[in-house]
Amino acid sequence: MKISFIGCGAMGGALAEAALIHGASEGKDVFLFDMDSAKTAAIASKYGCNVCSGELDAAEKSDVVFICVKPQVTGTVAEKIRPEIEKGKAVVSIAAGVTIRSYLDILGEGTKIVRMIPNLPAKAGLGITGAYFYNFGEQDGELREAILNIVSKTGKVVPVRSEKMIDEMIAVTSSSPAYFCMMIETMADFGVKAGFTRSEALMMAEQAMFGTAGYLLESGMHPAKLKDDVCSPGGTTIAAVTALDEAGFRKAILEGMDACRKKSVKTEGYS
Repeated sequence: MKISFIGCGAMGGALAEAALIHGASEGKDVFLFDMDSAKTAAIASKYGCNVCSGELDAAEKSDVVFICVKPQVTGTVAEKIRPEIEKGKAVVSIAAGVTIRSYLDILGEGTKIVRMIPNLPAKAGLGITGAYFYNFGEQDGELREAILNIVSKTGKVVPVRSEKMIDEMIAVTSSSPAYFCMMIETMADFGVKAGFTRSEALMMAEQAMFGTAGYLLESGMHPAKLKDDVCSPGGTTIAAVTALDEAGFRKAILEGMDACRKKSVKTEGYS
């Protein structure tokens, strides 16, 4: 299957490189376009894929088109590639807040579209991506699996039952690395205050978060159970947990995620 990536920035580049590194696609079958030619040249030189002259050129040479540009540019890109998409080619969009309806209005009601929401850890193969398939029938099973196979090279993939769930996922997966980074930075500040170097403090905070998440994933343990196991009666951890609760730790997280969700949801509705 020939695939194209229109937009090769942080996420588009991560998807393209993951597919190439892990053998989901061969270089000769991957076509790239980005307004910044240095981005496409860097990927092409490493993996032997093809650099295209524009959006339509990339769509013309592929079976599936990944649109990996900023949300405000998606309409312009869709207009440019419409002649090729009208031939029955599939579109994968990773733009936050851009609904399938907005694509259908430009590309036509019968267009096969996949809305995905990846996150930045995909660059390290540790990402989590939500995927919603629209206009894919039973006869498109092989195409669907091929698309999932490409994205799975960046980490875990969660197929969702409705498009609305993609926007709901943004707060939990796509934006959440920023929350975690805020916590790591704060923990590292405390480490520096305690006398550790900045690099030591950051390493300790990062490894503590990474190790906890890895243990939960591997063991299947509920996080509340692990929290209770760490909290000895009358000990240091329960003192910290109590202070965090009194400071509104959980409330702040919930309010931040709700603000993220509200920002991501468009008013024009879902298809």
